[in-house]
Amino acid sequence: MPIRTLLALFFLLISQPSLATNRYYSDNRLEPQPGFNWDWSIGAGYYIEDSYLIGLDSYDDGIEPDLNLVISYNNFYLDIDHSQLSGGMVIGYSLVDKFDWGLDIVGTNVQAGFDETGLKIYDRDVVDELAGIDRRHYDFDVGLRLSRRFDDMQLSFELMHDITGTHNSWIFSSFLTRISQYRNWELRTGLGFNHYGGDFTDYYFGIDAHEATAQRPIYQAHASQSLVLEFHAEHPLSQNWVFLAGWLSTLFSSEISDSPIISQQYQHKAKVGVRYVF
Repeated sequence: MPIRTLLALFFLLISQPSLATNRYYSDNRLEPQPGFNWDWSIGAGYYIEDSYLIGLDSYDDGIEPDLNLVISYNNFYLDIDHSQLSGGMVIGYSLVDKFDWGLDIVGTNVQAGFDETGLKIYDRDVVDELAGIDRRHYDFDVGLRLSRRFDDMQLSFELMHDITGTHNSWIFSSFLTRISQYRNWELRTGLGFNHYGGDFTDYYFGIDAHEATAQRPIYQAHASQSLVLEFHAEHPLSQNWVFLAGWLSTLFSSEISDSPIISQQYQHKAKVGVRYVF
């Protein structure tokens, strides 16, 4: 089986496109700890989202599993977070963790792959508006992450580069988050900014000559940006059960939204669910 197919299957299972931990928030538990440590929880959630790809149903909903796992050994860690929509899978190594500053080597998937059937690799019906486009593969990006914690807030910066040869481009991300309490509710808010290199944008959203049709002109994309806003809330139902709800909105720059295969400049996803904490 081709390595990119394996990557697609892997990220479909562990990166639903998002309680172990979340690297963007100040209570993350990715600091170095001696020896082997692990923690996990499981659950399920109901989601509603709209797609930014042309031809896809603007309203999509369903049930998705909520698997959360963090494994660490000294400075190495594996973090899988499905509770929060900004979560996903991260492999990392902590270089520095002093005075509320952190510097890590991190690896993660940034962009989900898609083809003429859309975003779901198990749905093989061709979407008319996407018919004839090449497959866009999942990427895997590695780089440095600098973070600073301020009590219940955290500011982080990430500079990563694709190592799979998918788009061979740079990605810069920053995220400012805050955790607050209201009675028995834990409230999490986050604001993020992403900058994507030209090769990234052109690979996923550009249109080559052999993909062009009368309704889908050639399109060469350049560097692009996106803004991300997240809200997440949790409330304990019992000693082990937790209710959760979240909202994630993404606003794309015109280099992405002007693509002939993009239907809108934004994407929203909402989720409610429960998880069992061991």
